[in-house]
Amino acid sequence: FGLVAAIPAAVAFNYFGTRIREFGARMEDFSLEFLNLAERSFED
Repeated sequence: FGLVAAIPAAVAFNYFGTRIREFGARMEDFSLEFLNLAERSFED
């Protein structure tokens, strides 16, 4: 019975871990782009 619970849990853990890392990378890209836009806006 243990494997029946452990295997789906491991799959879900890996899936959501990957999604969270991807989301973090997208947030980082957005923040860098936002800061670049703000910096250019204040230079004028």
